[in-house]
Amino acid sequence: MDILADELAQARARGAVFSVLGRQAPWGLQFSGTRPLTAHLLLQGSGWIELPDADPVPLRAHDIVLVTAGTPYRLVSAVGVAAEPIAEARSMGSETDADAVILCGAYVLEGSIGDSLLRALPRIAVVGSDQLAPRHAAAISLLAAEASSEGPGQQALLDRLLDLNLVYTLRAWWSRPDAEPPGWYRAGADSNLSRVLQAVHADPAKPWTVTTMAQLAGMSRAAFSAHFTAVVGQSPARYLTALRMRRAEDALIRTNAPLSRIAAAVGYRNEYAFATAFRRHHNTPPGHWRREALRRT
Repeated sequence: MDILADELAQARARGAVFSVLGRQAPWGLQFSGTRPLTAHLLLQGSGWIELPDADPVPLRAHDIVLVTAGTPYRLVSAVGVAAEPIAEARSMGSETDADAVILCGAYVLEGSIGDSLLRALPRIAVVGSDQLAPRHAAAISLLAAEASSEGPGQQALLDRLLDLNLVYTLRAWWSRPDAEPPGWYRAGADSNLSRVLQAVHADPAKPWTVTTMAQLAGMSRAAFSAHFTAVVGQSPARYLTALRMRRAEDALIRTNAPLSRIAAAVGYRNEYAFATAFRRHHNTPPGHWRREALRRT
């Protein structure tokens, strides 16, 4: 069980809106800043990213930018040039003889798992082309080559390559000395804790206790609990409950399964025990939470 892969899969990370645009200078693209997570990549050329409350950030070819939701922002060839809304740019398509090629992929990250990923990222995260690991650079080159050609299955290939880029970019960003990765990601570097998290994510319905987790880690109960809390940022019991609640949320939204079945799937002996835990976690019963969540979609 790969925890990062599990988190992304449960969060439903996917390319909701995807475009590759060629532009001649001067060019500018305006974004609303409402998408939960957007990835930008200059496949060719250079430019800047502008936010109203920050200094412009220069971008070079093959630099990668992750932007979380917030204020509107612009990708431009030079600071201060006019920018067209991205929706209009997509409808117009690419320009001929472009000196810049900009890839944009806006992700959907649903549920509290997506929230935990987004909270671990700043408003803008820029991973420079000179910071890319060899495999990441190779993936970017493949993405650039595929984007500049046409063939059967191209959209599927671009989507998968964009997903690959997201994983590599998260790895690169969270490996920075000044980064603050989520606790479960930090725990991946600890063989004892990683073994426990992999098992818990693979089967959260198992009757886990701090004692059984400590035994799996090969540590005493007290030492394991203290070490887990220090690295992950919450106690083993709270982490397990939060994981179960996220899985329950997903089942409540995406299935019409009765509460009794969801309760069993996430580790509660009956729907009443599940409802009590859910109400304690969300301050509302699961049935009411489901109705409100479905109403908002």
